[in-house]
Amino acid sequence: MAHTRYRSILGIVSIPSLIAVSYIFLKISVSKPPDAALSVTAICAFNIAIIYGWLSMGLAGGLMTTLVSFIMALWIALKGGHYECPVYTLTFLFSALAGYLLIDLKERAVQSYRLKFEKASEEINIISNETVKKEMEISSTEKKLLRYSTLKEVSEALGVALDLESVSDIITARTERTLDKPGRVLLYLVDAARQELALSSSRNSEKIKEKRGDFFDRWVLKHRKPFIIEDISKDFRFPAGEIEEARGVFLSLIATPLVAENKVTGILRMDSLSESEYSQEDLRLLDIISDLGAVAVQNALLYSKTQELAITDSLTGLSVRRYFLERFRKDLQRVARVKGKLSLIILDVDHFKDYNDRYGHAAGDLILRHISRTIRSMMKEDDIVARYGGEEIVILLFGTGKKEAAANAEAIRKAMEKHPLVLRRQMIDITVSIGVSSFPDDAAVEEDLIKAADERLYRAKAGGRNRVCAD
Repeated sequence: MAHTRYRSILGIVSIPSLIAVSYIFLKISVSKPPDAALSVTAICAFNIAIIYGWLSMGLAGGLMTTLVSFIMALWIALKGGHYECPVYTLTFLFSALAGYLLIDLKERAVQSYRLKFEKASEEINIISNETVKKEMEISSTEKKLLRYSTLKEVSEALGVALDLESVSDIITARTERTLDKPGRVLLYLVDAARQELALSSSRNSEKIKEKRGDFFDRWVLKHRKPFIIEDISKDFRFPAGEIEEARGVFLSLIATPLVAENKVTGILRMDSLSESEYSQEDLRLLDIISDLGAVAVQNALLYSKTQELAITDSLTGLSVRRYFLERFRKDLQRVARVKGKLSLIILDVDHFKDYNDRYGHAAGDLILRHISRTIRSMMKEDDIVARYGGEEIVILLFGTGKKEAAANAEAIRKAMEKHPLVLRRQMIDITVSIGVSSFPDDAAVEEDLIKAADERLYRAKAGGRNRVCAD
């Protein structure tokens, strides 16, 4: 456009220049005898001006230049006596035609260039838009690959975790990392005994009031399906009181159930103080993590159950002999290092064989269960009660000296004596004989402590049964 403007200015300036040259030629021709060459030169100059006028100023400029040139040529002819000038003016027509054709060619060229330029610009825009779109797709794909890679890591991490606490921590930590969104991450597991939710692990939350879950968690537990809430104040599915109470804690949330073997084992959720913090893609990823987590939680529960079965007697619910001996050895070493106290109690059911012979082995099982429940209810949480073999039961009392251990043993004996068992509609009195040994008074190693307690047990039996022997 600037180039065309400069050419137009040049064309306008060139017209008076050519007229001035023609005027000089006219003056010369008037002052001297007629000179045909001079007139021909003027005519050539006018032809050039005509062609340039058409090219630089278009149709209007070309016609004006042609008319002016024609008038000037006539004037030269009349003043200078150059009568051949009118004949030469016919060349103006050819120059005008040539100028018109050149304008047309130029316009066609400009239009063609413009069309090509517009087409090229359009193609550039299309390519640019496609490039932006591809970059967005690549970025989205990279983000998805990163998330799926993280999900793979989640699966691998959960695959090697066996205890429930580790599994819970992995689920919340990897949820926070995978979704990469602000807000709390909460994992509630179903307490099978109480049939209610209990907080198992959390992230980005210092204090949590709803240790048993809130109304939203119970909704997911009841309906067994995930949900997303962009703004709890605009969601009319929940009571106004629940929403008002939650507004100070969060405004948006996503939650999914952990389902394994068609049972809901927990709830995984994220919530934020911002509105519309989470998307459907976030909910989908949370659902995937929940599926992986549900399997891991189920495996952890099964592993815990297996471990419990491995160390627990199926009949009495007490620890088994192998586990008792392992704990005895380790705990005795620990007590010895700190110079503490530890006592061992061994008890045996009096006349146990007679009960089996008279009432059958099922009666013996009932007696063992009855004694185990009674003893377990009387012991501290950290004391170990185990079935040592047959009808023998052993008890490890930590931080307990011989005198206190003997008192505990006597309390057990009296409890057995005061709580008879009904067998086949008959009230059966059950008595036990008990032997007691203590560290460090009686021995320093577990074998000697067991031997000392066992010897005192047999002395109690030999002394008439239903008694405690601690010396």
